[in-house]
Amino acid sequence: MIQTSFKHFIRLIPRKGLLLANGDDSNLAPLLEATPCPVKRFGLGERNAVQAFNIRYGPTATEFEIPSFKFHTNFVGELNVRNALAVVACAKHCGLSNKQIQSAFDTFKGIKRRMEVRGISGGVTVVDDFGHHPTAIRETLRALRIKYSHQKIWAIFEPRTNTTRRNIFQTELVAAFADADGVVISEVARLELLSPRERLDPARLMQDLKAAGKVAAYLPDVDAIVQHVAQHVQGGDVVCVFTNGEFGGIHGKLLERLERR
Repeated sequence: MIQTSFKHFIRLIPRKGLLLANGDDSNLAPLLEATPCPVKRFGLGERNAVQAFNIRYGPTATEFEIPSFKFHTNFVGELNVRNALAVVACAKHCGLSNKQIQSAFDTFKGIKRRMEVRGISGGVTVVDDFGHHPTAIRETLRALRIKYSHQKIWAIFEPRTNTTRRNIFQTELVAAFADADGVVISEVARLELLSPRERLDPARLMQDLKAAGKVAAYLPDVDAIVQHVAQHVQGGDVVCVFTNGEFGGIHGKLLERLERR
């Protein structure tokens, strides 16, 4: 299954001469008019060639329909419906039947670092996710809110990429954490290499998150984050770590610290 941010999704199948694209993203529309090959749009809107409807979200699975079939996937959230639609569009173009596609969904176990549960310690579930920009963070937290509807969700984020280290997503990051109850941001990576005018403003981010009703903290390193989270989380809470790096082994350190509480 294709795992990516649907906001920028575009997929080319060279041998078949077909371009698959998220038809719900208005940013892609001008590009799709200029392509020399056939285009097939997928999404939730009526104009898509492969459209999902009657979507039923559950804490451990999701169902959706296309005009000829009802699909079931063992994944949660809207982003995974869109990913599944991309698979359906590609597979049907290559001649696979709906039943064959469903069989593949039944056996697909997911990939590492996408809402991957790294362990449960002290009653706290620690989740790892590769999310490293606002769209990925937002969609993962939306899915986690469905999966853990009655639990408090904490988000730990490492601003590590060239874009999140800068103030490009200063405003978007606040909205990205809408479904988190608490947010912890690590020190901006390689902070000294950026001028104050271009780098992410942590003080402003903390102010905006707290104004949005979040418990928020900006902490210098992994040890400080682990100590802070261990002091504030309770049994039943969920902690999701967002980073595209190793983040100093934070997952293991957090699980170990929670076990010693």
